[in-house]
Amino acid sequence: MAPNQKKMTPLPNHMFFESLFRARRPTEESFNDKKDLWVCVQFSATWCGPCRRIDKDLLVTKTPGVVWYYCDIDENDTSLGFAGMKSIPGFCLIKDGLFKGKKAGASGSQDVLDWLKQEGVPVLV
Repeated sequence: MAPNQKKMTPLPNHMFFESLFRARRPTEESFNDKKDLWVCVQFSATWCGPCRRIDKDLLVTKTPGVVWYYCDIDENDTSLGFAGMKSIPGFCLIKDGLFKGKKAGASGSQDVLDWLKQEGVPVLV
């Protein structure tokens, strides 16, 4: 259930997060439409200064092939641990249901975009 989005979508719950790691099969409906999409989850908290410096709108705009979710760790800290992360701001990258990478402690939006490029995600200049 990847929304057609212009903004980051709140991660509904941990069960949904786990479902992002299930590889899609060619028989699944609309598989061909979504097989090239990347999924990135940002872990953050409202009280976190570095998290507030991340420009979510910029990340979404510069990465049109990425479906973005954000997870407030005060509401769901299970997913942060499930992703093997211990600090925020943090990012978990998924493609075709497979874990592709993670980044903890981003210093800003450009730092995240640079990391995404290194991971092979198309990023607009």
